[in-house]
Amino acid sequence: MITQLVIIGIILLFVIPSVLVYLLQHKIIFTPSYHKRRGLFKEYPERYKPLELQVEKGIYLEGVVYEPEVKAEQTILYFGGREQDSVTLVAKFSLHYPDTRIISFNYRGYGTSDGDPSEAAYHGDALKIYDYVEQHFGTPVLLGYSLGSNIAVHTAVRRRPFKTILVAAFESVLALSRAKKLPIPGFVVKHRFESIKEIANVKVPLYLYVTVDDGFVPIKQARKLKAKANAEILVDYKEFHGYNHAQLLFSDEVCHEIEKVLKQ
Repeated sequence: MITQLVIIGIILLFVIPSVLVYLLQHKIIFTPSYHKRRGLFKEYPERYKPLELQVEKGIYLEGVVYEPEVKAEQTILYFGGREQDSVTLVAKFSLHYPDTRIISFNYRGYGTSDGDPSEAAYHGDALKIYDYVEQHFGTPVLLGYSLGSNIAVHTAVRRRPFKTILVAAFESVLALSRAKKLPIPGFVVKHRFESIKEIANVKVPLYLYVTVDDGFVPIKQARKLKAKANAEILVDYKEFHGYNHAQLLFSDEVCHEIEKVLKQ
C-alpha cells in the first residue's frame, strides 16, 4: 500500500507535470501576436519603411525600419518578447528615441512573418537579420527584451554589434520553469534559450537592466547573468523597483538609461 502511494505521488508530482510541459511548451514559450494598429506607419510612410527578408526558401520575415528626420548616428536592432508584435513596437520606440534609426523583424509566426516558431529558427534567423542590417544600415546596437534578450546574446556572441542592451533578461527556460515550482527534468525542455551558458562569451559592451519586482523572472536569475558576464565587458547593470516584467522596457528609468547608452 505504501509503495503504491509512493508511485502515485511520483506520478502526480513529476511525471504528469513533465508530460504536460513537454506537450504544451511550444504554446507556453511562443505566443504569436499580430497588431493591425499601425497608424504611424500610414501617417508617416517616409519615416517607417517596410522590410522583408527571406531567411530560407518560402519563409519571409516581416520587418520595418524607422528613419529619423535627422541623419541617424546609431541604429537599434530590436529583438522582442514572446507576446510582442515587434514590428508594431517600432512606432513606440521611435517616440522614445526619435533621433535613432530603429529596425525590427517579427519572428516566424508573428505578425505576417511566415513559418513556425522554434529556438533553432529564431537563432538562425537572427544571424541573417543581423547580417542584412549590417550590410544595409551599418553596425547596430542590439536591444533584446525578455525572450529577445536570449536572441540578442546568441547574436552578440557570433557577430560584433556596436553594443548589446538586455532588458528583463532571464537565465534559461528550464530555470524559469523551476522558478514556477515545476519539478521537471531538463531533457523535457525542447526550447532551452540558455543565456546563462553564452553570456560570458559576449565580447562587446554589455548593459543589463532588470527589475526586482519583475513577477515573472526572479531577480536572482539576473544576478546570475551578471556574475557570468565578462566583468570587463559589462559596462552597466541596474536593478529597478516598482516595475513588473511588462512595464520595464518602456519605463522612464530604462528609457533614460538606453538614451545614455546611445549617446556614449
